[in-house]
Amino acid sequence: MALTPLDIQNKNFSTKMRGYNQDDVDDFLDQVTKDYEDSLQKTRELEKSLKHAEEKLQYFNELKDALNQSIIVAQDTADKVKTSANKESEVIVTSAENTANEMISSAEKRSSNLITSAEEKAKEILTDATDRARQLAAETDDLKKKTRVFHQRLSLMLEAQLEQVKSEEWNELLKPFSSYVSDSHTVIKEVLAQELDKSDDVATEPIVTEEQPTLEKAAIDPKAMLDLLNQDLK
Repeated sequence: MALTPLDIQNKNFSTKMRGYNQDDVDDFLDQVTKDYEDSLQKTRELEKSLKHAEEKLQYFNELKDALNQSIIVAQDTADKVKTSANKESEVIVTSAENTANEMISSAEKRSSNLITSAEEKAKEILTDATDRARQLAAETDDLKKKTRVFHQRLSLMLEAQLEQVKSEEWNELLKPFSSYVSDSHTVIKEVLAQELDKSDDVATEPIVTEEQPTLEKAAIDPKAMLDLLNQDLK
């Protein structure tokens, strides 16, 4: 039977003459008791650890068996799923090919119809554009003819007006106003001189009045200008 720390602590030795020192023996026994208690404590802890390790080992062994069984089941299931997936993929691929062929055929028909429609529309647009271009060309040619006639008429009118401007009647019209007053009318000449000096400070911009149409006519016709001046003198 193994000793316990209490057995060592309660152990009594008989005394003899010239025996060991009792205090030294007691101190040594106390140290042995303490060390023995530590050894027993470590042994208990090691036994607990060993037991725990054995329990873990048993758990892992059971888990290993379960995993092996699960792997076998999983492998079998994977094989079945793989086979099923292969079959399903073949069906999907076949269905996709059929759908793709149908879509391609439909797209080809639609594209052919669109191309035909676009060509017809392009022909209509081209025909309409050609007709409009012809009409525009005809209108342009007619406008050029009218412009040519207008140019000829305007040239003739301007030449006629230029001839009138160069006539002797304009020389008569451009004489100083005082030349129309005789030398005997000195007072009128003085008044005219004063009025002409004032007119130099006035702006030269034309003033539009009710007589403007008459003045415009006189600018074109020298005789009308002379008649207008005669009316002013009266």
